[in-house]
Amino acid sequence: MKYFENKNVDKVYQKTLNVLYVGLFLLVLGIVLFGYSIFKGEEVQPTLLDDILVNNPVEDAYGYIDIISEPVLFAEYGEGEKKAYFVEDEEYLYVVQMGDKKYNEIVSQNYPVRVEGSTVWADNDLKEIAIETLNESLDEENQLLVSDYDDIFGSLTLDLDTTPLFMNDWILIIGLVLGVIGLIVLLAFFISKICYQRGFKKISLEEKEKIKKEINDEKNAFYYKNARVYLTTNYVVNLANRFEAISYKDIVWMYPYTLKYYGIKTYQSIMLVTKDKKNHTICYMNVLTKANKEIYEEIYETILQKNPKILNGFTKENKEKMKEITNKKAS
Repeated sequence: MKYFENKNVDKVYQKTLNVLYVGLFLLVLGIVLFGYSIFKGEEVQPTLLDDILVNNPVEDAYGYIDIISEPVLFAEYGEGEKKAYFVEDEEYLYVVQMGDKKYNEIVSQNYPVRVEGSTVWADNDLKEIAIETLNESLDEENQLLVSDYDDIFGSLTLDLDTTPLFMNDWILIIGLVLGVIGLIVLLAFFISKICYQRGFKKISLEEKEKIKKEINDEKNAFYYKNARVYLTTNYVVNLANRFEAISYKDIVWMYPYTLKYYGIKTYQSIMLVTKDKKNHTICYMNVLTKANKEIYEEIYETILQKNPKILNGFTKENKEKMKEITNKKAS
C-alpha cells in the first residue's frame, strides 16, 4: 500500500498492521498464562467439611468427607438430576448432593471413601425434607424441628459434582480465552491482508498510476475517514478491510443496505453492483450519530452525481431493469 504515497492510505494499512500486533500479543500472553497454570500451578488441598463448618462457614469452599458407609438418599432435585444424601464419617452425619454417576462411583469402592466438592448453603426446602426424613425414624417425644438442622448437619452441604475455581483455574481459563481471541484476531488480519493484496493485484499498472494521481489530488479527491472511502474524479476507492477501486462509469445499480436493532437503524452500508455483475459493499457505518449520517448521505449523493445513469434504490422496478440488463449481456 506504500505504492500510493498517500498518508490516509498509509494510516489505514497501519491500522491493519496494528491488528497483527494485537493478535500476536494476545496469543503470546495466552500461551504464557496457560503454560504457567499447567507447569507452575499448585494443587489446592481440600479441608475437612467439619472444620469449614466450625471455623469458616462459607460457600464455594473446597471440602471433603471420609465416609464410612453407603450414602442414604432422601431427596431429589431438578427432575432427578441432582439428589441429596445422608453420609457419615467416624464422628458426624452430613448432607451431600450428587448425581447418579458420582453415587455409582462411590458405592463401587471399599469404605472409607474420601469425597470432595464445593460447599453450598442448605436451603429451607432441603432442611425441611431432611428433618422430616429423620423424624420418620424417631418417636413422638424426640421429634426434631427444622431449626435443629444446623445443629445436626451444619449450615452447609457438600456438592460432590463440583469443585471451586481456584486462582490457577482462573489463570488457565483466562489464558485459553486470550489465546483463542488472539487466533481470531490473527485470522482476521490475514484475511484482510489477502483481500488488500488481491484487490491491488487485479489492477493494471496503468490504472494504478491513474488512481494514485487522483487520490493525491487534494482539490478533487475527498477522503471520508469514518467510512474509509476515497471519492476521486473517476473512482470510488474502498479501503475498508480490502482495496477496491470502482469506476463510477462501471456502477449500474446502487442501493442502501440497513441493519436494524429493535427497529432502529444502527449500521448502514452502500451496495454497488457493477457491469461485471459483482456486488461491492462500501461505507459500512454506524448511522446513529448525526455526523456519520451526514457523511453517509454525502457519499451516496456524490456517487449518484458522478454517474446519473445509476439505478438508484432497491425497488421492484430496478430489480426488473437489472434482470433485463443481465439477460441482454448473457445473450
